[in-house]
Amino acid sequence: MPVSSYRFIDPHILAAISDLHLLAKTVVDGFMLGANQSPRPGVGLEFNQYRSYQPGDDLRLVDWKMYARSDRYYVREADVETSIIVRFVLDASASMAHEDSGIAKFDYARFLTASLGFLAHAQGEAVGLEMIHDGAVSHLPPKRDHQQLHRFLHELERARPHGVWPDWPQLEGVFTATQKREMIVFVSDLHEQRDEIFAALSKLSALRNEVLLFHLLGRNEIDFSYEGFLTFEDLETGKTLQVDAGRARQPYLNQMQQKLHAMKQALHDEKISYTLLRLDQPLDLALRQYLAQRMKLF
Repeated sequence: MPVSSYRFIDPHILAAISDLHLLAKTVVDGFMLGANQSPRPGVGLEFNQYRSYQPGDDLRLVDWKMYARSDRYYVREADVETSIIVRFVLDASASMAHEDSGIAKFDYARFLTASLGFLAHAQGEAVGLEMIHDGAVSHLPPKRDHQQLHRFLHELERARPHGVWPDWPQLEGVFTATQKREMIVFVSDLHEQRDEIFAALSKLSALRNEVLLFHLLGRNEIDFSYEGFLTFEDLETGKTLQVDAGRARQPYLNQMQQKLHAMKQALHDEKISYTLLRLDQPLDLALRQYLAQRMKLF
């Protein structure tokens, strides 16, 4: 089977891989190699300076501006891009335990974060991780030494979702300890009680960080394809609600559309990049959005 047709990054395939390092390497290698086998025509190249990316190449040597022009990956033989600080913020509150399409939100979030962290570390970036849950923060300060990826993946492997998202005063010290501008990759289902997650996003952007938000939702949360009489439970508060799915579907869809539209506008006003991902959706879009945002910093 051709490499480009094999779905390395389908979340259902990834769920069978227990080792996060292997999972992340599989995603990144498959994505990079698949992009180079794209039928889209490339641009004129001086081959003494560029060559196509091959698995195992140092990702710091990839020319991201060339990728933007050709949608394919080329290694620039001489120059190395300037490193940046990439801090991943993972929502580890109880709502992330929700399952849809055979995948839990938190597992999808870990697949995504592990893959993007692997990519960033391979590029020579200083990588850090904040997993926020139950009024506390699991804090891994950004570093770029060779052991950092091991620490990063170990933290992801041992994490479990629980509790609620805390208010900003409990988080502020972590994000204001450094005066350096960072790229913040924020992964969440945006389930909140009183706009506490949006407040955190707004504060992070106000600190002059480049903020990239990945919003995770299940297909049923978007399409509301439930049938019959159901009882829904809020995983964070324990509250339950009985619903006639047939009668509730259209009002729900209308409110969801309005909410997403208003949220996208509010995030745009805060200069926060927004990407909606379904749990049954391969990770291609997430990696592309990350790389596009990264290129804006140069």
